[in-house]
Amino acid sequence: MGGRRPHGALSTVPAPLSSVIITSYAAARCDAPPGLRPVTVDAEVLPGPLPRARQGRGGRDPAVRAQVMQTQAAAYLVHQALDRIRQRLGVSGQVDVHVRSPDGQVRAPAVAEEIAERLRAAGVTVQVVHRHHGHSGPTR
Repeated sequence: MGGRRPHGALSTVPAPLSSVIITSYAAARCDAPPGLRPVTVDAEVLPGPLPRARQGRGGRDPAVRAQVMQTQAAAYLVHQALDRIRQRLGVSGQVDVHVRSPDGQVRAPAVAEEIAERLRAAGVTVQVVHRHHGHSGPTR
């Protein structure tokens, strides 16, 4: 297989030199997190989980996350995000990643956790913030 990495894999990056802050949020609330040139991931393009699987649980729940991530679209979205993050890490060593979905409850947290898991496996220090997960209230 030569020097090829598995699909969606990152080369190992020394943790002290690499830091990623991933923020999931609700696009409908019109309060995107601050960040200088963030990598933006739009999880709104993914189908939401079946209502039966959701039952009040959000995207941080492993079963709900697995359901969100089961499509080829989700795999592609995460792969593209990892590629863009890797490019930015090579330049600055610190990257802000903003993952949005309409309500910030299911798709955005699921995708944010998936990206974080893969980055941690590559030795990158990752902090994940879920701004609207578990919050209800007015949007727009």
